[in-house]
Amino acid sequence: MGGEEAEMSESDMSEAADFDIATVDGPALTPQISGIVGLCITSFLWVIASWRLLYHYSGWCSKCCKRTKEDEEINHLRTDGLTTKRLLHGLLWTAMVVEGVAYADMVGTNSSNKLNYVLLDIIGRGILEFSTFVIGTVHWFNITSQARAGDKKLAFAIFPAILAILTIAVTVSSTFEAVTLLHGGYDTVHGFRSQSDIHRITLLVESVGWGIHAGIVAICGRMVYLRISSLPTFSQVRSHAKRNIITKMIIPMIFCALSYLLRSGWMAADFASRLVSPETTFEQGVGWWVGNCWVPTFIPSIMLLYSIRKRDREPGSIDGVPETLLQSPNAEMPADPFQSFQQTFRDFEDEDASLPSKK
Repeated sequence: MGGEEAEMSESDMSEAADFDIATVDGPALTPQISGIVGLCITSFLWVIASWRLLYHYSGWCSKCCKRTKEDEEINHLRTDGLTTKRLLHGLLWTAMVVEGVAYADMVGTNSSNKLNYVLLDIIGRGILEFSTFVIGTVHWFNITSQARAGDKKLAFAIFPAILAILTIAVTVSSTFEAVTLLHGGYDTVHGFRSQSDIHRITLLVESVGWGIHAGIVAICGRMVYLRISSLPTFSQVRSHAKRNIITKMIIPMIFCALSYLLRSGWMAADFASRLVSPETTFEQGVGWWVGNCWVPTFIPSIMLLYSIRKRDREPGSIDGVPETLLQSPNAEMPADPFQSFQQTFRDFEDEDASLPSKK
């Protein structure tokens, strides 16, 4: 019994050493409180991602609708194909599962140990979230390139390539960080953060990656804005309708870019603090959890889920499937996705006309 008590006390001391409020710069949150809040956020996003994932893969499962054989074949192909929308939903769903397990471990153990650090900070936010949000940006660029926004063909090749390089860099650095933490002889996560060079390198790589990603999203948003504002019918639309169209198209990109920039800034500040004062950290503080963890996870996830909420219906959206096969004979698909804005303009005009005039 005495040996077991000594072993338990050593374990408790190790967990306590992993979280020392005295080393936190600013107001701190215990791992249990952080885990509860994080678990609520990830559970909410997991439910939505699960629902949308089923929605995107349920296009041909309805037997109550009378469809021709050709329509069933088209819907079958749309459902089974792998697109950026479905890939994003799958990655987001996986990220929420991994982060949810990490938060649950924090709630159960009330500690920041190696397991939940690897799952949450390295695999969840470091690899899966970055890859998920990159897929969302690539999807936006694909839509924008189809509309020839700004006619900058070189940009549509360079920016996705940059995002691919950043994803590889973040994945490699995060992998090295996980291996170093688990097999580098570090007793606690705090000791690893304060002493490890690979942790500083990963902070720098991710800070640069999120910052560049924010800039690319902002550029994509500007391209979309220029394309919409250059439409011939845009000048004839009422100002109220203009505001609605612009905000519905640009708002998701703005919020995503700001969230990525926010996470980049926190990681840059953490990197600088590690150089100036390695023994102190704000990685357990309130500001870190809100500004680096929860807000940059929740806001872009919601924005992307909203932005890509519709099923894949565009011709050529399934790799390897001819456009003529995916094109329904009863539906006319515009060659330019932004041609639909003209109908949107008319819809907004009709809505404004139907409203009672204020006297």
